[in-house]
Formats: sequence, C-alpha cells, structure tokens
Amino acid sequence: MTDRILLVGATGFLGSFVAARLMERHPVALVRPSSETSVLPRGMELRRGSLNGGPLPLDGISTVVYCASMGFGHVPRSVRQLEQRRISRALFISTTAVFTTLPSASRTPRLEAEAAVERSSMDWTILRPTMIYGTARDRNISRLLRFLKRIPVFPLCGNALWQPIYVEDLADAVVAALDSSDTVKKVYNVAGAQPLRFADLVRTAGRAVERNVTLIRVPLAAAVLAAGLTRVVTPEQICRLAEDKAFSYADAARDFLFAPRSFAEGVACEAEALGLARRAPPRVEPRR
Repeated sequence: MTDRILLVGATGFLGSFVAARLMERHPVALVRPSSETSVLPRGMELRRGSLNGGPLPLDGISTVVYCASMGFGHVPRSVRQLEQRRISRALFISTTAVFTTLPSASRTPRLEAEAAVERSSMDWTILRPTMIYGTARDRNISRLLRFLKRIPVFPLCGNALWQPIYVEDLADAVVAALDSSDTVKKVYNVAGAQPLRFADLVRTAGRAVERNVTLIRVPLAAAVLAAGLTRVVTPEQICRLAEDKAFSYADAARDFLFAPRSFAEGVACEAEALGLARRAPPRVEPRR
C-alpha cells in the first residue's frame, strides 16, 4: 500500500489522539522497542525505529506527521532522511515556548529544528501549540486539578496570561492543517479559545472540581528566593509562571478553521475524565 502516513511520536500524549483521528487512512506508527503501544488504536501498523540513529522506516510513506518533541536535536537528521526519500508532505509540532525570554536549554535546538524544516524542499507545516492539557497524561493541569480537589488553597505569584490548548482540539488541528493546501510552508501558533489571567485559570480549575479556591498572593521576588532555598522548584520555573503565554491563532482560524474550546469547557472535561467531578456539559460547537 502506498501513500501512507508515518506518525512519529505516536505513543506520546498528543500522538495517541492524532493516531485515532488518522486510523481510516491506515497510518503507520514509529515506535521504539520500549514504547507503550497500548495507547494506540487497535490494529494500527507499527514499525520499529529510533530518532537517535539509523534510518527511519519510510517504505511506502508519502506523508509524515511529527508529534515528537523538536527539542532534542534529532529533527535536522530526520529532515535530511525525509528529503532523501522524497517525502512530499510533513507536519511538525513545535511549541510557543520558543518565544520565551527566559533562559531555556531547549529553545535553541527547537529553533534550529524549525529552521531545518523551513529550509527543506518538502511541503511542510509547523504548528506551535501553547501548553497542552486534557488527560491524566498532561503534566500540569491534571496535577493542579488533583491538588485543588484536596486543598482548595493556592499560592499565587504573578498573574500572567495563560492560554492552554485542549489536546483533542490540537489533534483536530493537526489533521485539518495536514489536509489544507493553504498551510503549506507556513508556521501557526495554536492556543485555547481566549487567554486567562493565571488567577482566573486557577479559579476555573477549582470550579471544575467543585471547589471554591482561595488564592494567597505571594510576591514574585519572595517566591523566587524561596525556590532557591527549598529546591522544590527552581527559580526559573517560578519566573516562567509569571511570563505571559497568550498567542493569537487568527492565521490558523483563517487557513484551516481552527476553533478551540474555552479553558472552562476543556478543564471540565478533564476533571470528569479524572473522576474529580460530575459529568461535564456537552460542548457547543462554534459557528464556522
């Protein structure tokens, strides 16, 4: 069978949702020998391989969806292989974290990865999502929900803008962008429906788990000092909490009709999935 899609990062948080949406196209998942493949749809073809060396399994592949992190240095090598094998279409997932003004070990390799994609001869698209949430596999909002369910008191340092994206909305965006000729050789920021101040995000998360949250404001300088002394979190992590993370997705809305749900809708779905709240209300689809 030809004209197949290779899904890189298929067993990851986002990749498993993309895999489910691509199943009718008979995609192929690139997996390591140690990968937990139970998260993939039943019947999905698996091909063993690694991004850290050796050839990618590209026989019969015409399109690649690259959901693996672009921050570990393997993208330029992968891009060379894709070009050598004449892959015609590729979509890559980067991150809005490339815009941080704070020290970051992964920022440079991510920017170098994006540059390698942009220099390539392929019909490429890059999506840059904000923080992704939506199930127990996310590393941030799921922890926040569990914490607030137990202890509805939260320390607040800074009040930056946040705009997290629900994982299912991002997976839908991947497929829509892949299918649109308007997205070729373009980079898109994708985010949740609207930005929220961090205090409002925490309160909204609290309501999702049926808690009224009390916020205790802590001066940023004091929080940074405490982080340096306790080493529970780093001062850099505290500073990132205070950095705005809001981005326009107008280009994505125009080119592939991206219409994400609000944080209130998404976090209610996550709270229900985690068993922390009653059934979430059904989503009202936006008018297109």
